[in-house]
Parts: sequence; C-alpha cells; structure tokens
Amino acid sequence: MKTNFFENIAGLGYNGNLNLTITKHDNGELAVSVLLANDKISDTAGKAIPPMLLRGIATELDEGFFEAIATPIISTAKLFANMDEYQKGLDKAKLNSKQEQDKKNKSAKPKGEATANTDDDDNDEAEETETLFTQPLDDKLKKEERKSAYDELMKQVGELNQQCKYDEAIALMPKADDYPEKAEEITRKSAELQKRKAMYDELKKDF
Repeated sequence: MKTNFFENIAGLGYNGNLNLTITKHDNGELAVSVLLANDKISDTAGKAIPPMLLRGIATELDEGFFEAIATPIISTAKLFANMDEYQKGLDKAKLNSKQEQDKKNKSAKPKGEATANTDDDDNDEAEETETLFTQPLDDKLKKEERKSAYDELMKQVGELNQQCKYDEAIALMPKADDYPEKAEEITRKSAELQKRKAMYDELKKDF
C-alpha cells in the first residue's frame, strides 16, 4: 500500500530529529507524541521543549495530523535556528573579546614584567609561608641572642677549666632552667667540672 506519509514529513521543512511515538489504546484510539529535537544545539533551553501530543482514531489522525503538527514544527525549527545563530554569535564574541584582551595585555606589559610578576608572586608566597610557618622576627632575634649568650658563657667556662679555676667555672655555668633545650649538656658539663674540682682539691692536699 502506497502512502504519502514520508513525503509530507519531508515537506515540513525542518532540520533535526523528528521523533514519533505511537501508542494504541484498547478503545482503538492512537496517541501520537511528536518531538523535534536538534542535538547540535548546546543551549539547554532547546532541550526543554515538550513533545506535541495528538490523540484520535486513525481516520481522524489521517485527516488532521500534518495540519496539526506543521506550524509547531516550523516554529520549533525556527527557534532552533535562532538558538544556533545566537550560540555561534556568542562564541565569536567571546573569541574576539579574548583576542582583544590578549592584545591589550601584550601591549601593556613591558618586557621582563612577567618575570618580575613571577618574582613578586614568589616573594609574596615566601612571605606568607614565613608568616605562617616560622617564628616571628622578635622571637628569632631573642633565640639568637640567647644562643649567643650561652655560647659565650660556655667559652668562658672552657677557659677557666683549662686554668684549673673550677670554682669560678662552676659558678659561671648557665642554669638548666634558663636553657631547657641545653639541660642535658649543662648537667653533663657541671658534673664534669665537679669531678675535676674534687680531684684537684685532693691533689692540693698532698702539697
């Protein structure tokens, strides 16, 4: 049996996918869902267009089917075309804007600025890292001063030790409470000086 169904479909003048879903009910009626879709359109608004729904017996659909869907399909096709043109225009505008911005940035930046900016970024990062993970400057200075004072005391203790002036060396020894980080060294050195002093005192008794 020859029909002109597909000729009529082709004559609707659309681009895209025309999806037809036909459901037959027990009462003999047909329910037809018609959806024009265009996968090339990235705009999500185009995907929100609902299908057309037609219902009737076969003879009713034969008589009015194409008249019912022709105008909506043409309107939808025009909508898709406008969306497509709009998207192309938007993409082109974005590209032109980016190119213009790149040109401005290139002409505005003197040579070597990129390196300077990089250095600045590195300095900023270094300063931020120092602020977050290192001691404040005052604390660092105090720590250095304490270390310098400790080293000077131990140097004098060493000189007195060589001169057998153990009493003076013991009196000059730093206190473990003042230098808890050096407590083990101070305790060991003090014990050594006490031992040397005891031996020296015993030797003096023999003379």
